[in-house]
Amino acid sequence: MTNRKSGKDSRVEALLDRLDTLPTPSPVAMRLLSVLDDATSTTTTPEVVELVSSDPALAGRVIATCARHPRYRSYRVDSIERAVVLLGFEAVRVTALSVRFFEAMSGFSENTPDDVFDIGLFWRHSLSVAVLSERIAERSGRVSPSTAFVSGLLHDIGHLGLCAIAPRIFRSACEMAEMECTSVDAVVGRHLGIDGRSAGRRIGSHWRLPGEITDAMWLVDQPVEVMRKCASPELAMIVSLADAMVSRDHICVSGHGVRASAINELAEELRVDVQSIRKLRSSVLEEVDARAEAMGLQSMPTTEVLLQSVSRANAVLGRFALAYRDQVARVDRCESDIDSLVRFHESGPFLSVNDVIDGVGDSARSGAEGATACVILPAVEESGQPVIRLRSHGVTRHVEFSAGMPADVARDVLSRHCLDRVGHPVRLQLRDGGIAVVALGCAIGADHGAFEPSQPLQAAWTTAIDDALARERVSRLAESLAEANREIMMHRETMAQARAAAAIGAIAAGAAHEINNPLAIITGRSHLLGRCLAETELSGAAGEIQNAAAKVSALVEALSESVAPIEINRVATDVATLMAEASGAVDSRLSGGVAIRCSGNLPMVELDSTHMRSVIRELLDNALRMGSGESVTIDARVVKDVLRIQVTDCGPGFSEKAIEHAFQPFFSDHAAGRRPGLGLANARRMVEAHGGSISLKNRQGCGGAEVTVYLPLGVCTAFTDGNSLQQTRGVA
Repeated sequence: MTNRKSGKDSRVEALLDRLDTLPTPSPVAMRLLSVLDDATSTTTTPEVVELVSSDPALAGRVIATCARHPRYRSYRVDSIERAVVLLGFEAVRVTALSVRFFEAMSGFSENTPDDVFDIGLFWRHSLSVAVLSERIAERSGRVSPSTAFVSGLLHDIGHLGLCAIAPRIFRSACEMAEMECTSVDAVVGRHLGIDGRSAGRRIGSHWRLPGEITDAMWLVDQPVEVMRKCASPELAMIVSLADAMVSRDHICVSGHGVRASAINELAEELRVDVQSIRKLRSSVLEEVDARAEAMGLQSMPTTEVLLQSVSRANAVLGRFALAYRDQVARVDRCESDIDSLVRFHESGPFLSVNDVIDGVGDSARSGAEGATACVILPAVEESGQPVIRLRSHGVTRHVEFSAGMPADVARDVLSRHCLDRVGHPVRLQLRDGGIAVVALGCAIGADHGAFEPSQPLQAAWTTAIDDALARERVSRLAESLAEANREIMMHRETMAQARAAAAIGAIAAGAAHEINNPLAIITGRSHLLGRCLAETELSGAAGEIQNAAAKVSALVEALSESVAPIEINRVATDVATLMAEASGAVDSRLSGGVAIRCSGNLPMVELDSTHMRSVIRELLDNALRMGSGESVTIDARVVKDVLRIQVTDCGPGFSEKAIEHAFQPFFSDHAAGRRPGLGLANARRMVEAHGGSISLKNRQGCGGAEVTVYLPLGVCTAFTDGNSLQQTRGVA
């Protein structure tokens, strides 16, 4: 940024240096200006005559001006002395400076082609502003009329200077100002870094003009509050007012544009009547013709000037009309864009990716009846595929992404659905670096307009897509985190169970060692005691001791088995046969029966038949104990590649405590004299060793309990006809 700024400053300095090389007024004119401008000067007529006579060309112009003046035409003006006496010091200064300044400024434009800058019109404008400034100064009485004339004459010298040093650029700036209906100073300042007013100030300083004249050249067209801060604000305001009124009549070069709206403000500040000044326009033009003729300047007749001003006014009016039409078109587009933006936001909120796809698709289709929007979003997950949707008539269709799709996915998708893409797709740059694509398609051969959504609407689409993708990713992350937490809890539970099993194993190992030896002695001595008391009333007590010792031994053995590692030996097993064998091994003392049902064709399943037989026997045993004499049903079927074995009874069902703790070791819901409570815990260990799961619940409506085992299917070797495997096996 600093380098760019320094480069621009150096370019401006180079232009200002080139302005210093332009021609300057003659020394006689500058001396005459300084002498007559000095308010304390005691200059006499002979001194002025001598100074003017030193420049023959200047003397001739002064005499000619006096001779053509309407007031002095009846006088015979044949000498400088008489002309100075008749005209006065002010008129002499104005005439001398006009001649020499025009000569100096003519040197600016010697090499400037006519098609670049209309020099004749420039002279006409400058002289018109000078004469009108002089008239306004006479009416206000606050500024010297001759100073106002000189300031008005030189007020646009900066434009002429810029045209002299950069003619082609200045012409382009004038043309651009005409097209944009703005001032050439604004355009030149934007491209060159210096405008005509600053250039005029530089020329005035180089010529060593009085400060008040230089300020007036610099501050033309500036706001009134800016002019108030200069050394002679009235002079700057007079020249600005004259320039605005002359330019309003279109007597100016192209691109001169002024703040015509400031005329009333300037007139009010100067306390002059605008209407009275406007009435001076015809007399001002006549005086311009007379002065131009007296100074030897080529000037077109007033009527021709007025005709050209009317022509320029019509051209300006045409440009304003064209600009107004373009502005109306831009306003209509802005209103349409705002309506589209409002409709898109009102269709929200977009809480999911599907919502934002529907909203963007409908927004893209607005104004294109019957069109179909194709919305392509980047994958939500890093390893996922892009999301492709087609939206039309309130219906969204999902399109699968395939690796063989071309780079132009939108055109390919629309073509597959017999649609012709409208224009170019819109690519939306997302926050994470991804790209979303929105394209529009119509039926092949249908008439359609261009697909050109506005930048604000595209920004709204981008923001909505970014937010939806962010919410989706956060939701996926939350689900992954919840799943990870569940896995952590499961691992913790498994570790706790493993620690409990290890503790129980240690207890069982110690118990087996420490308890079995005393039990062997108790069992042996109870046998001897039974023989000794065989014929006595205490013979039953010895039998009770033997039974109690056997129960303790069985408990120690079951406890050891409950913590021992389970080895699974999978073999192809017929599930129906396995269930029949398990039901036949149920305790014969239990009442009721077992109904075996196999739904559909059951495959041969790879499992450990010994362990699974024990699991089914344990489930049937529990069901018969809880069934209150009613029959128990065992059903097997394949559900979604999973073997489901379900045991149901018609008993009272599980208590809430049993449902929560049934699979814990040593838990039992029976009364005193209950079983050890290791059956369901061992059954769960065996099922999970097969990679399956087991669950229990109470049946709804009909009552009873329901225990279900889920086993993943292994290698299927054959199918059995399950419909023929329906039987009721009594257990009594």
